[in-house]
Amino acid sequence: MWYVSPNNLMSALILEHMRPEHIATVAELETLCFGVHWTPTNFRKELDNPRCCYYVAIEDGRVVGYLGYWQILEEAHITSIGVHPDFRRRRVSQRLMCRMLEECQAREIKWITLEVKANNMQAQKLYEKFGFAVMGRRKNYYQKEQIDALIMWTEDVSLPAFQARLNQLQSEIQDIERQERSVS
Repeated sequence: MWYVSPNNLMSALILEHMRPEHIATVAELETLCFGVHWTPTNFRKELDNPRCCYYVAIEDGRVVGYLGYWQILEEAHITSIGVHPDFRRRRVSQRLMCRMLEECQAREIKWITLEVKANNMQAQKLYEKFGFAVMGRRKNYYQKEQIDALIMWTEDVSLPAFQARLNQLQSEIQDIERQERSVS
């Protein structure tokens, strides 16, 4: 059962690696966000794969978002990112992206890629904010909806310019959250 926080502000949001006890909720969230794409069995297999990494965002003990990626040599491929509709526009996905990028840099990953629905402008803007650029298109990648996917890539995330971008985004998120806390 999902719920909405009593106010529109994030209480303490915790980001951590996904564990087996999160699978059922993450699968439910996946269905809520995207329809049936990944099942609990899919997520269980991902957790068993040493090349996969998943994070969850937890507020008040409830999983409200998640992000997963595969590491392939010096590349990371974001497989999925989802945030419960009641928690969107609260920087959950931005915080998950920052966490993932920090870990990618620590793992000496240089490039990050993903596919995004060609009609999902909100997600595209998020990814562009983090330095992703469209580098290709996959026709009817989302076959059920008959929607193309845009293939997006980052520049080399080990470069100082990318690190400066990430630091700036993290500072902006922290500043906004401080302002919100001072108002409440």
